[in-house]
Amino acid sequence: YRVTAKGQWRSYGSCNWTDADGLDLYNMLCFPSPVFPVVVNGWSHSALIAKIGSEGIPFGVGTEKQWIAQSSGRLLFRINDTLDANWDNEGYVDVRLKQLHVPTHSAAETVVSVKEQPITINSEKTDVYIQPENSSQQNRFALIIGNSDYSFSPLKNPVNDAQDMADLLESLGFKVQLEQNANQQRMEEAIDEFGRKLTANSVALFYFAGHGVQVNGENYLIPVNAVIKRQSDVRYKAVNTGQVLNALGDSDNSLNIVILDACRNNPLPRSFRSSSRGLARLEGPRGTIFGFATSPGSVAADGESDNGIYTQYLLKHIATPGLSIEQVFKKVLKDVDSATEGKQIPWTESSFTGEFSFQ
Repeated sequence: YRVTAKGQWRSYGSCNWTDADGLDLYNMLCFPSPVFPVVVNGWSHSALIAKIGSEGIPFGVGTEKQWIAQSSGRLLFRINDTLDANWDNEGYVDVRLKQLHVPTHSAAETVVSVKEQPITINSEKTDVYIQPENSSQQNRFALIIGNSDYSFSPLKNPVNDAQDMADLLESLGFKVQLEQNANQQRMEEAIDEFGRKLTANSVALFYFAGHGVQVNGENYLIPVNAVIKRQSDVRYKAVNTGQVLNALGDSDNSLNIVILDACRNNPLPRSFRSSSRGLARLEGPRGTIFGFATSPGSVAADGESDNGIYTQYLLKHIATPGLSIEQVFKKVLKDVDSATEGKQIPWTESSFTGEFSFQ
């Protein structure tokens, strides 16, 4: 990680204004005293310092610091003034935190930035969540599809859901491919293109919002141009989720995340509405996590706001720093269950044994 900081603050009214390095703070009326010790020795009272987690060892940052994180946790920033005695500090500092990685094939390569977060630090403490060094070296890919403009049963939210999900994942380092109101040909082409991008040890995320049905135990995602008059049409005019799973299985990636907000009202003709409701359970490659908007055989709500209920809470918790992927889905389950008074219960299945957090 690399931190760069620039600002103007001081630890007491009689002290000189200084930058985040704390230099030139002291004068005849403002001087170091053993009565008010600093947190990190070797730095003045107004220097920017940090630590990883509440039990971490504080270290000086100043105006620039680069280091390798040996553990994960919240990166806590504060001024170097005496603990619990910084109420009289004043000023600000703007901080930029870059997550870095060094290419492993050549130690002489320059450091490459993969993520940057601007942060404003005041004289209290501010924190962001960071991950260990090796997590920054994973390639992250996402295919996001949102279909709303169905001629037979249009939906309000899937295009919004897809756009918001794409924006969020892109901000978290995913290379995002976004498709909105896609027909069958475009959906199948996008899935093929997505599969070809995946590399060894990468993270792959597939998200679909729109109509989805199960027929004879198979799950199908409905394109916007589908004309389905008979149950047998589904097999040829919709996209089988098996195509997605095959694309994921052909790669040697470390984690597959499949999210289907596709269990809305059954769009099929009334003549075969006796078909099973919702979606069926899926079996994917090893290392796959499935997130369903509702439990198998049930139907989800489209939502009254700009997002479907499931995606609304998914966006909220993916954006929460420090949560493991399992914690994200658990919190989504709790919130959707509460918001719908138990009428919609999201479902998660997993064969992933590793650890992953979105940020």
